[in-house]
Amino acid sequence: MAQHPARNARLSAAIDTAAHTLLTAQDPDGTWYDTRPSLVTGTAGAVLALHTADPRSSAALVRGGVGWLLRVRNQDGGWPVTGEGPSDFISTTMAVAALRTAAPGRTAEEVSAGLSFLEGRGGVQGLDDATVRQLTGLLLALTTAREPAGAPRVPAELLLLPAPLIRTLLSFLQTPFAALTLLQHQVRPGPPALRTRTTAAATAILRAGEHQEGGVGSFGSGDPWLTGLAVTALHRAGTAPEVVRAAVGYLRAAARPDGSWVLMHGMGPRDVDLVGHAVTTEALCHAGHRTDSRVRRAAGWLLDCRQDEPFPLYDCPPGGWAWSGAKGWPNTVDSVAALACLAAVRGHGQTLGQGAAWLRARQDRGGAWSVFTRNTRCPADRACPHVTAQAIDILTAAGVPGTDRAVRRALRRLTASQRPDGSHVALWHRGGVPATAAVLHTTARLGLTRTRLATRARAWLLAAQLPDGSWGAAPATGPGTTDETARAVKGLAALTADDEAAHTAAARGAAWLLAAQLPDGTWEPGPTCWYIKDHLAYPGHLIAQGLALGALAAHHRTFPPGAAG
Repeated sequence: MAQHPARNARLSAAIDTAAHTLLTAQDPDGTWYDTRPSLVTGTAGAVLALHTADPRSSAALVRGGVGWLLRVRNQDGGWPVTGEGPSDFISTTMAVAALRTAAPGRTAEEVSAGLSFLEGRGGVQGLDDATVRQLTGLLLALTTAREPAGAPRVPAELLLLPAPLIRTLLSFLQTPFAALTLLQHQVRPGPPALRTRTTAAATAILRAGEHQEGGVGSFGSGDPWLTGLAVTALHRAGTAPEVVRAAVGYLRAAARPDGSWVLMHGMGPRDVDLVGHAVTTEALCHAGHRTDSRVRRAAGWLLDCRQDEPFPLYDCPPGGWAWSGAKGWPNTVDSVAALACLAAVRGHGQTLGQGAAWLRARQDRGGAWSVFTRNTRCPADRACPHVTAQAIDILTAAGVPGTDRAVRRALRRLTASQRPDGSHVALWHRGGVPATAAVLHTTARLGLTRTRLATRARAWLLAAQLPDGSWGAAPATGPGTTDETARAVKGLAALTADDEAAHTAAARGAAWLLAAQLPDGTWEPGPTCWYIKDHLAYPGHLIAQGLALGALAAHHRTFPPGAAG
C-alpha cells in the first residue's frame, strides 16, 4: 500500500492540534471542564421543586427557570431535550408541569399549547415504556388536576419486598421509583395502611440514596432532574425535611446564570464527567503523550475517584467508579472507562488487577455485565454488550488469558446476544455503532476475527457507513456524528492491515473526522448518549473529543494514512 505524505502530515497535524488543545485546557487539578448542555427536564424539575419546597427564598431562581423554559420552547408547542432541537414528549411534560405549577397565570397559553402537543403525539397512553408512562402520567395528574388516560399505576407494594429482591427488580431505578411512589400517593392515596408502609419504605430509599452521594442534597450522582423529582415528592409527602433542605440548597447552588440547570451537574461546585475525562486521557496516551506530567495528573485524579466504600443500594463492593467523581452511583460503564485509561497510562498494574477482580465480582450469572446491579431483572439495566466487550478488554489487559472462564463466558454471551443483522446495542448510547465497534475491537485484540461473532459485526459496521464516510445512529437514518464515526474507525482500525475493506472504511471515516475538526482542534459532539434510553439523547462534549482523538491516533498507528479509500 502506497504512503501519501500529504495526508499523513494532515493526520499528524490534526492529532497534534487536538492534543494541544486538550492539554492546554486542562485545569490545575488534572480535570477538564466539560461543556454540559442545559436540559429542559433538569430545569423543569428544579423549578418544580424550588417552587414547591422553597417558594419564597428561591423565587428569583424560579423566575429565571421559567424564563429559560419559555425561551427554548418550540413553535409546535413542545420543548426540546436541551436548549434546541425537535420537541420531545418527556421534556414537554416536565416543562408543562413546572410552568403550570410555578407560573400558571403567566404561562397559561404555553401550557395549553404544550398539552395540545402531547395529545397530538398520542398522549400518555401512546408511550411504550411503562415507567415513562407512570412518570409523565403522574406529573400531569399532579399539576393539571386530571389523570391522563393510559397512565399505569406505580406498583408501590414492590417497596415492601426484601431489599435484595427490590434491588434485582428495580436496580438503579430504586430512587426514581421511590419518588414516583410518594407522588402517586398524592393522586391515588390507596389503602391507608399500605400508604403508610410504602411511604416509609420510599423515604428510607431516598434517604439512603442522598447519604450515599455524600449527604450534599443530590440524587442520581448530581442530577438536577432526579433531585427535583425527589424534593417535590418528599416535600409533598411531608417526610425527610432535612433531606429536602439539603436538596433545595443543592439545586440553588447548581443553577446557571441563564436560569437553566444542566445535565448531570455532579455533587461538587463544578461539572465533572468521569467518562469524558477517562476517554480523553486514554486518547492522549495513544496520541503520544503518555509520559506528559499533565496526563499523569489526569490519571491521578481518576485514581482518587475510585470508591473505597460499598454502595448498599446496588449491593456493590468498594473499588468501582461513578460518573460524578469520588461519590455517586458506582457502575461498570464508568469503571471500565477509568480502568482502560489507567491501562493506557501504564504503571498502575496493581489498580488494574484490583479493577479486574472487581469486574469479576460484578459479572452476571449469564456471563455478561449489567451496568449498575448484578443479575438484575430491570429492563433498563439488563446485560449490556457494550460494557461486556469493554470488560473483556480490561480483564485481558490485566493479564487474564483469553482462555479464562470469565472471558469465555462473556464471549459466549456476546455471541448469543448478537442481533440477526450482526449488530449489538448499548444501554447508554444510541444505535448499533458503539457496541458493535466495541465487540469488533475486542475480538480483534483476542485474535478472533474469523469467528462468526467478529465477521458479522465487521460486516454490519461496514454496511452502516454513510456515503460521506461517517457513521450515525445506524440502523436509523440521519447524519453522521463525531462520536459514532470515531467509535467505528477505532473498531475497524483494530483489524489487520491486510483487510482491504476495513482499511478503506476506516480511512474514509478518518477523512470525515479530519474535515469535521474545527479550527481550534475540537469537534462538535452528536446527541449520542442516552439520558433515558430510547427517549432522551444528549451530546457529550468531552467524550466526543476523546473519541475523535483516540480514533485518529488508532488509525494513524495501524494503517498508512491514505493508502486506500
